[in-house]
Amino acid sequence: MKKDRTKEKASNQRMNNGVTIACQKFIKNLTGASTEEIQSYSAEISADREFYNRLEGNQMSVGRRRFSSWGIGPTLGVVLYVICRKLRPEAVVETGVSSGVSSSYILHSLEDNKSGALYSIDLPGQGQSGWLIPDYLRHRWQLIPGMSVEELPPLLEKLRTIDIFLHDSEHSYENMLWEYQTAWVHLKAGGILLSHNIDSNYAFDDFCQSVGVEGYALSNLGGIVKA
Repeated sequence: MKKDRTKEKASNQRMNNGVTIACQKFIKNLTGASTEEIQSYSAEISADREFYNRLEGNQMSVGRRRFSSWGIGPTLGVVLYVICRKLRPEAVVETGVSSGVSSSYILHSLEDNKSGALYSIDLPGQGQSGWLIPDYLRHRWQLIPGMSVEELPPLLEKLRTIDIFLHDSEHSYENMLWEYQTAWVHLKAGGILLSHNIDSNYAFDDFCQSVGVEGYALSNLGGIVKA
């Protein structure tokens, strides 16, 4: 696997729109997007004050002051947004929702694309899954409560093919590898498999080797393209 696990630090060189060069490289490797496209999409999301005001409002409503430490933070959220804007996916599947940072950015991109839906699997949490997601984006979201080992196979069988898969549930080696293998079968050619917390174990590296595809990493977010 190509090791670009650059930490998101202030020392990273930044483009004018605030996206790191490491982020740009990661996006280019996965999507083939040009620098101009990445800059345009990044500026698009960065300028959307309504979106960020809604996130902040939802944070404050539950007494949260920041969400930078909640799994996938805002920087990786922008990366997900740009990837989805470039690929214009019809079906995105993610495992693990938590507060809904990644879900919010993905749903925002689908809304801007005016097409597509996000299917999320998460353990039931008394209505807590995705509490950060702005209401105006939820019409493109379907939450499936339960464990991925039980809910992922029937969801994928129903959808038949998907454009993007994002793992962010239980980060054990066995579960990560199983989710990759299960989603890969239904991922269309040119589709992208993404995984958070790839530094937890060697599941991502081992899967890349098993399918003979080069993997890319940005901090602890990994990605590969299905040929």
